[in-house]
Amino acid sequence: MPTPRFVVTAAATFVVATSLALQASGPTFWTVATAADFLRGTSDGVYISLNGVLTPGPALANRLTATPPQVWSLIDTGDGTLIAGTGGDGKVLRLRSGQPEQTLLDAEEANVFALAAAGTRVYAATAPDGKVYAIEADGSSRVFFDPTEKYIWALAVDASGNLWVGAGNPAVIYRVNSTGTSSVIYRPPAAHVVTLARDASGRILAGTESPGRLYRFEAGDRPFVVLDAGMTELRAVSSAGDGTLFAAGVARGEDSTSSGEATSIAITVSSGTPPTAGASAPASPAKRSVLFRIDPTGSWESIYETGDAIYDVAAQNDGSVIVASGPEGRLYQVSRSREVFLLTGVDAKQVTRFASGGRNGGLSAFATANPGRVIGIGSGTQANASYVSPVRDTKSVSTWGLIRWESTGGVTVHTRSGNTEKPDDSWSDWSPAYAKKDGEPIKSPAARFVQWRAVLGTGAAAPSLTAVTVAYLARNTRPAVTSVTAHPPGVVFQRPFSSEEGAIFGLDESTANARRAPGDQGPPAPTPGRRMFQKGLQTIAWKAEDADNDHLVYSLRFRREGETTWRDLRTGLNDEIYVWDTTSVADGRYLIRVLASDAPSNSADRTQIGERDSEIVVVDNTAPIISSAIARDGRLRVVVTVRDAQSPIQKLEFSLAGAGWQTVYPADGLADSLEERFEIPLADEADAARLVVRATDIAQNSANASVR
Repeated sequence: MPTPRFVVTAAATFVVATSLALQASGPTFWTVATAADFLRGTSDGVYISLNGVLTPGPALANRLTATPPQVWSLIDTGDGTLIAGTGGDGKVLRLRSGQPEQTLLDAEEANVFALAAAGTRVYAATAPDGKVYAIEADGSSRVFFDPTEKYIWALAVDASGNLWVGAGNPAVIYRVNSTGTSSVIYRPPAAHVVTLARDASGRILAGTESPGRLYRFEAGDRPFVVLDAGMTELRAVSSAGDGTLFAAGVARGEDSTSSGEATSIAITVSSGTPPTAGASAPASPAKRSVLFRIDPTGSWESIYETGDAIYDVAAQNDGSVIVASGPEGRLYQVSRSREVFLLTGVDAKQVTRFASGGRNGGLSAFATANPGRVIGIGSGTQANASYVSPVRDTKSVSTWGLIRWESTGGVTVHTRSGNTEKPDDSWSDWSPAYAKKDGEPIKSPAARFVQWRAVLGTGAAAPSLTAVTVAYLARNTRPAVTSVTAHPPGVVFQRPFSSEEGAIFGLDESTANARRAPGDQGPPAPTPGRRMFQKGLQTIAWKAEDADNDHLVYSLRFRREGETTWRDLRTGLNDEIYVWDTTSVADGRYLIRVLASDAPSNSADRTQIGERDSEIVVVDNTAPIISSAIARDGRLRVVVTVRDAQSPIQKLEFSLAGAGWQTVYPADGLADSLEERFEIPLADEADAARLVVRATDIAQNSANASVR
């Protein structure tokens, strides 16, 4: 693959997408400029460096006309012919340049997990109920090797033309000569043998699962552990010409099994995840992949770690390595200096296998799964590579401003817009190409959603794109007053963090000053403190929200029940609470209206106001009226009648000759109405002259009276 011009180390961190609002009343600027930003979009043949630069990737071409669910295996026979093994339908396909694919084998088994070539013969390993088929040059095929193991994961041909077979469960490595005679080479203490390859010296390498180890077979078929890094699975290995090895290990946390333990296999070929020789339980969310580099002396180091699943690796002549991964169908290139590049634009969930060793000796193609494709890699760069941004949700119908971008070479940018979350036929067409990269008005119609597309063309200067910014002004959303609460009459809250014992939160400052002693000052506090009682005060609290996160200012209005005119109670409030001094109005039943305005964050022509009315608020600052009489019809008692114009009577108390107050219950047993009748028994006539009664309504107005 060609090397991109812009790189960053593998340890670079992704920066979240930029969306900068200079001020709530002004435009919003949506900028896509980092690798993390660009990875949210989709592309066709574009390289994304990890510092966020888009350049054309290598020339890619789909070599399959059919679309199998998966392509699990792929080899290059060296003459430009590709052989592919599919999943779901268990076929072996031959792909020749300029010709439609040819089916060489349609196996009874569902998956062809491994392929190998020896001269003109091709070997294909199937699963489940694993078999190895031999496909001859004339297209004929037969079962060549049928071991007892259920799964065959890997094949390799040694320097003598013998076939090595890696199987499980449990792990075993067979060697089969050209006539089909087999022998067991080694039974690793593992669950499966998942990969086989040859190193630069022609020695066979084997990777195992549970545990993940890399073995090398020396003279006399003696195994030697090259790498044991504590991974669950050693999934892929590739050898460079100088003897350097690259190996990919996968760690699955708790779903790994102990060495030598047989694991149950569950493969669903229709799922979005490629099969793996692992436990049937789902993989741990902590699954990670590590790329190792092992030099010819045996020293090894981890050179790249990712949350993606690595499925294959391919060593390159320049000392770099290409990495195939999922679940986003990405190809990474890790350079000799551990710089990382990303190639996007593969329309599949996983890149499963590389094919190397073609006429140029390098990487010639790769296979994918979900859907299954065989992608040929050309020698040049992708012509007219394109990138489509993620969809931007502006939250409301927006007016578009300028689009501008930073690029070199032949880059064209287009936009489209719509009012559905996913682009469909109701969206506008792509706009004509914009000409001024330093800023040009967007031609797409006003809508809630917007998207842009960049095409990296050809020309004298190599095209690259580093940033795109879209300016828009969203429709101002009306604030919403979600609730209004009228606390019980007289209930107020202390200002917290205040040294003033009686400081009331939400009380109008002028009223608060009038109630303070001369020279007594107290600062306001932002949140309510402890609950207190102050007769004649009414606390109104509310909640409001604004979808644009505008700063809100509040006003209160009131009107008496039966009236139609609203009167201003208070304007310019910043807190969501207000204490009303109700002694300034007549007793009665009132409604309170709370208005929330986003004027502080918007110009006058864009200001929106939301409102909500309270339940009925009863204002009652008048004490109940008490009347009494002495009844002498057989038993001596005082009959007390208490009336109130606004509030139900709460209680009646009496004191005899200055003694403590005693509560009297109404004649009907329940104090709940505007008029209540009470009876107080007397011992003699003299007690009546010494009796004082006190009536209190629920607004805490009280009156005292002597009995006459």
